[in-house]
Amino acid sequence: MLDRYTITLKPDELALVLGAEVPAAYNPQFNAAPTKVLPLITSDNPDKISFYNWGLMAMWSNNKAMSPKFFNLPMDSVISKPNYRKKLTTHRCVIPMDGFYVWKQVAKKQQVPHYFFYPDKKVFSVAGLWEEGEDSAHSFIMITRPANNQITDFQDDMPAILDAASTRRWLESDDLEELQGLLNQESKEELLSHTVTPKIRDIEGNDVSFTKPAPPSDQHGNYTLFT
Repeated sequence: MLDRYTITLKPDELALVLGAEVPAAYNPQFNAAPTKVLPLITSDNPDKISFYNWGLMAMWSNNKAMSPKFFNLPMDSVISKPNYRKKLTTHRCVIPMDGFYVWKQVAKKQQVPHYFFYPDKKVFSVAGLWEEGEDSAHSFIMITRPANNQITDFQDDMPAILDAASTRRWLESDDLEELQGLLNQESKEELLSHTVTPKIRDIEGNDVSFTKPAPPSDQHGNYTLFT
């Protein structure tokens, strides 16, 4: 499950990196979480950052509890389920981020949060799909792929990261076979990681300290020997 990530550049820096207009509504996110309104780029408006809710609203309206299926979409489901295959041709987006958080289960009731990022905290794109909502309150879901060897000790999935060339093709192509192939491409660059504060559990929290190295501690803030 992927339920936290970061996009921390200042507006002018982000505009330069993405080559897209960054609206005044943008604020750096050190704890991007489901239900928040977050920046993304859609295939039908690739020159400007848009702001959509993370989590498909159609699912919210039919369920009382927040579930990973609201905000994470396994790659296999994109390919196999007709409703997502249709969106694949018309409602693609990329989610810019410069890191993401995962929790490592170290005991039955102990989880330790880790922050994963690329060298120099470079911005990267993750594939997603979006849906239209009422009064322009659109929403998106993040596509995930099976975890690589850096993530498998933590969980079974990871964001469907796209390199620069794949990002362009994801936004531009309308060929289903090519789009499915892009989801299967894995980044060859190694991710870095370190343990961070369990304060990221607080959805409302948004502080630069969340990304900084912190001694391993469980979800209650108790120090642990496990990493």
